[in-house]
Amino acid sequence: MDELILLAKNGDEAATERLVSDYKGLIRSLANKFYLVGGDKDDLLQEGMLGFIYAVKKYDEDKGAFPAFAELCVLRQILGAVKRSNGANQRPLGERVDLDALSHVADGANNPLETVLQREFFDDVENAVNTRLTQTERRVITLFAEGYSYDDIADKLGKSHKSVDGALQRARKKLLKHIN
Repeated sequence: MDELILLAKNGDEAATERLVSDYKGLIRSLANKFYLVGGDKDDLLQEGMLGFIYAVKKYDEDKGAFPAFAELCVLRQILGAVKRSNGANQRPLGERVDLDALSHVADGANNPLETVLQREFFDDVENAVNTRLTQTERRVITLFAEGYSYDDIADKLGKSHKSVDGALQRARKKLLKHIN
């Protein structure tokens, strides 16, 4: 799997297509959990795909497992789209930006709009994690995002499986409430 990710990171389209194919079920399941104002499920699926491509490009094997990182990136991208769609309807049409005009960039180049939006979203989530979660919730959700199982987290923190589950559920609720 790591070889496939490395090939995709270096621009191998076949490797990227294989990874997308392997993870399409996960991306679709995450996209189906949300509703996009003025959009449909395909729009959220597309957002999930953008998050997945970002995960492939930014994955660092020294920082954790790829599946957990990919799921986190996909979820953040989808949640960001939902959040943006809720706020976008409050502005007059004259202030809106044509995203199609901004999305045409040369192959291999970073899309500046995507980069800015992702950075804003990541900063917002990081701020929420640091200010809204308890120390235990932060530790549990960080380990979970790195790909550790409930049992591994419980062992690392010296807590029961039930307390790890409770901390993770509370953290998820707090973060989703903040994002929405």
